[in-house]
Amino acid sequence: MAICNGKPSKNGVHPFVKKDPKPTRARLVSLLDPLGRKRYSEVERFLATVNGATSGLFYYGTNWGWAVRYLLGTKNTLCTLHLLPNLFEATVAMGRDMEEPLKKAVLPSEVKRRITRGKIQNGTRLVRMPIKNDADFNGFQLLIKLKADTLRSKKG
Repeated sequence: MAICNGKPSKNGVHPFVKKDPKPTRARLVSLLDPLGRKRYSEVERFLATVNGATSGLFYYGTNWGWAVRYLLGTKNTLCTLHLLPNLFEATVAMGRDMEEPLKKAVLPSEVKRRITRGKIQNGTRLVRMPIKNDADFNGFQLLIKLKADTLRSKKG
C-alpha cells in the first residue's frame, strides 16, 4: 500500500498531481489497466451521446490532480472521470436541484448506496462511482441521464 496525498492508497501515487506540465488525455488513459481502458472507452462513447456534453482536462488540485471533466453547456459539470493507476472511477456532483428527481428515480440499490455515502462539499453531494463492470456502467448511465435531464429542465 502506497501513500497518496498523505493518505494510504492501494492504487499508488497519482502521477499528475502537479498543475504543470499538463498531461495529455492519452497519458491519463495510459495509467489504466486493460479493463479500465475498456470501461473508459465505453463511458466516453456513452457521454458522446449526451446532447450538449463537452469534455476537457481539468486540474483538481493536489488531492486529485488532472481528470477528464464533462460539462453540459458552459458551466454545469455533468461528471468527472478519474484515471488513476489501477482505478477508473467517475464522480457525479449532485446539487440540491437533484434531490426531487433522485427521490422519484428508480435506481439500483448499489447506486442508491453510493449516493447515500457521497461526501457533501459546499452543499453538493459528490457521488464516487468506480466503473468496473456492466452493473456499475449501467448505474452510471442512469445517474448521468437523470442529471442531464434535470439540468436541461432548469433552463426551460
